[in-house]
Amino acid sequence: MTAKKLKAAVIGPKSVAALYGAAGVAVFEPPADISTPKLISKLYNDGYGIIFIAEKVYKDCEEAVKKYLTDPYPIIIPVPDEYSDGSYSKERIAANIKKAIGSDLI
Repeated sequence: MTAKKLKAAVIGPKSVAALYGAAGVAVFEPPADISTPKLISKLYNDGYGIIFIAEKVYKDCEEAVKKYLTDPYPIIIPVPDEYSDGSYSKERIAANIKKAIGSDLI
């Protein structure tokens, strides 16, 4: 995935996903027929390098997401949803930045 354009996706309820869909990001609602970790794996295998996940969904599959933390892709970013105040997302993004560059910018 290094020399090609990365595709972006969002996993979340319609209220969150609609904003990203308007910006051209592929939208996926939390799956009923497969688990969210399996959806993340499928998106990765389909070439999605950036995956935004609504906070509530992210928290439900956080353990599965940990296996991707040491790889450069996919970049998995929790985003605020109607059930959160965004503080968890901010905390996770700050941790990812610190890991990537060695300094806390947020």
